[in-house]
Amino acid sequence: MVRQYRELKSQHPGTLLFFRLGDFYELFFEDAVIGSRELQITLTARHKESDDPIPMCGVPHHSAANYIAKLVRKGYRVAICEQTEDPSKAKKLVRREVVRVVTPGTPIDPQLLEPRASVYLAAVCAQGETVGAAFLDISTGEFRATQANGPDAWQRIAGDIESYAPRELLFPAALMPLVKAGFSSAQRTEPLPLTGSLSPWERAGERVRSLAAENKEKKILSTLAVSPHPNPLPTGEGTSPRSPTLDASGLAATLTPLDDWLLQSEDSAALLIKQFGVRSLDGYGLTVKAEAIRAAGSCLRYAQETQRAGAAHISDLVYFEPQDHLVLDNITVRNLELVEALGGGGASRSLLEVIDETVTGMGARLLRSWLLRPSLRRGEIEQRHGAVAELHASHVKRDRLRTLLKEVADVERLTGRLNLGSATPRDLVALRRSLDQVPQLREALANLESSLLQVLNEACDELADVRTLIASAIEDDPPAKVIDGGVIRNGYATELDELRSLSRNAKQTIAAMEAEERARTGIGSLRIRYNNVFGYFIEVSKANATRVPPDYERRQTLANAERFTTTALKEWESKVLGAEEHILQLESEIFGLVCREVAAETSRIQATARALACLDAVSSLAETAVRRRYVRPTMHDGDEIEIGHGRHPVIEVFNEEPFVPNSVYLNNSTDRLLIITGPNMGGKSTVLRQTGIISILGQMGSFVPAEQARLPLLDRVWTRVGASDDLARGRSTFMVEMTETAAILHNATPHSLVLLDEIGRGTATFDGLSIAWSVAEYLHDSPEHAAKT
Repeated sequence: MVRQYRELKSQHPGTLLFFRLGDFYELFFEDAVIGSRELQITLTARHKESDDPIPMCGVPHHSAANYIAKLVRKGYRVAICEQTEDPSKAKKLVRREVVRVVTPGTPIDPQLLEPRASVYLAAVCAQGETVGAAFLDISTGEFRATQANGPDAWQRIAGDIESYAPRELLFPAALMPLVKAGFSSAQRTEPLPLTGSLSPWERAGERVRSLAAENKEKKILSTLAVSPHPNPLPTGEGTSPRSPTLDASGLAATLTPLDDWLLQSEDSAALLIKQFGVRSLDGYGLTVKAEAIRAAGSCLRYAQETQRAGAAHISDLVYFEPQDHLVLDNITVRNLELVEALGGGGASRSLLEVIDETVTGMGARLLRSWLLRPSLRRGEIEQRHGAVAELHASHVKRDRLRTLLKEVADVERLTGRLNLGSATPRDLVALRRSLDQVPQLREALANLESSLLQVLNEACDELADVRTLIASAIEDDPPAKVIDGGVIRNGYATELDELRSLSRNAKQTIAAMEAEERARTGIGSLRIRYNNVFGYFIEVSKANATRVPPDYERRQTLANAERFTTTALKEWESKVLGAEEHILQLESEIFGLVCREVAAETSRIQATARALACLDAVSSLAETAVRRRYVRPTMHDGDEIEIGHGRHPVIEVFNEEPFVPNSVYLNNSTDRLLIITGPNMGGKSTVLRQTGIISILGQMGSFVPAEQARLPLLDRVWTRVGASDDLARGRSTFMVEMTETAAILHNATPHSLVLLDEIGRGTATFDGLSIAWSVAEYLHDSPEHAAKT
């Protein structure tokens, strides 16, 4: 068994191997040391009394998902090794295989997913001044790619990476210096050092010596202190069970360097073409986008390898240009408290919390993406405004839609689990019940006139065939797992029905067979009995033994009786004794077949899920507009920001006193720069933030908190609000402030909005005033960087 473990471990370096042994998952050797420490479970040993005890620890299989989730959240990768053979039928060692590798960027289990936020795996590739990136949410199949060219390519791609906030970042190992430099140029904290000079086995040895010094498990652990790793990890440093973490202004992503040969453009293109079933990638906008193709290919390959599945739900790739949306870096997202409040308030006092009235997980994720990546396409923005306006005007229609949407589960993630082989019977029932709402939703949408709502109505497929299949095959209230039985509905499979009848009616069948044999033989005392040694048998008295028919086979002779069997009884016995096991096996097979038939309709289900998510998002914005008294902004192609009696959407909700509205007017000619002065707590910072927030809300497709608003299309919102030191990188408060200001001065455009709150606070008064004065003059006078400020 240890040899089997070592072989599987050598095939999956850089992971913690959860090795299935009966009802437990066990960890051995250095994995056990790490697992014991991180999970706070007992470290014990196999062969404790031998000269070479094997460190081990374990967790029950039924609660393993929670332990795995804890490890993955800490940045570890976990390889799940299952018994792929029935132990009772194994002739020698039970066959085991790694069925899945769970990493921070590839979670599919609910314990690792946030219902209202996407979890992205990202990849970045570069060649010269061309940088490509891809973003994949494996739980839903959402897949996007982009590419930037020029000396600022790294900075633009870093902005996209910040926006998507991936949990795991893939990149060629050779690019580590460029990854660091790229994020540094974008004013992001450099990645933490890689694992250093110690291998995982050497680090385990260090841990061993530490524990030994404390007189804990001395004999158990001593072997690790002198054991070199027999199979060095690929790609050198960085490939360990726990990867280094990239911390870029609040962005925490596990870094995963890959061998360069895995990221060839030709191989990536072939992989994507095969996945999508097309002849070329030109239709995806990837013509001459080699780095975007490499990044997308690496994401897909990594997903397939970790899931040990084809991931058929990853069926589309959306290419976007970095300039397709309003750029909001992590500094701006944090300063404007878009998704999380400052000062440890969490999401409860954020802008997203105020505007999010969605009733489905997929709608919540879409709304969040609209907020973090507002559109730069005026037509798309006005389509959303039109849909919100129509639902805003009709309480009855909006309420009807939202009532139906409340019955819709997370169809996107249900479809993902279905294609990755992890769907449960209850997942199928949830999918069917969700799709049951579609005909009524289409009926409710039929009389609505906005172009977006009409498009959503047409995109909703009622999927009657899928609903019928699930309803006819799966019980309405099935158990959580197939192995618990009772999943397949009676009447769906004839063979299954016969086995169930056989199992249920064993006593009645025995009584009927007994009566039949009595009548056939004329022996009134004939009995059919059962024991653990002989199974079922026919018993007659000694006096009647000579009257049995020729087809009776003698099984046993007793003092006062003879025991026999018949071919019919043996066949029935075989059926009834194996019925329960066969029932479970057959149910599992039928369930797998139903899952595959439903998964074959993935593209139709996904299209419907996207339409339902969008419908939920716009109905949420309409509900918010009604509750918060928001108005529809006028979007235009000019440069004027005109906000009449605007309000800060978060402060007005949580402040006990009535909010005092503020009007703002900015343009690129006569009113390019506003300098706001006043006493402490006079509302200066509030006006700055609310101007940025209202601009973002309008551009994401939402109504805005104001009496009226005219808004241009902004390419970026920059903020320089507050500051704190960055001791990890040796940067003072003043250095942080000046670095962020420099980024604004270098990159702001006439289409940007710049919000500066008390520049120069981190130095002497006159120095700070001089800096603020110079920054204001530069932004006002520079034609290239003359942003509205």
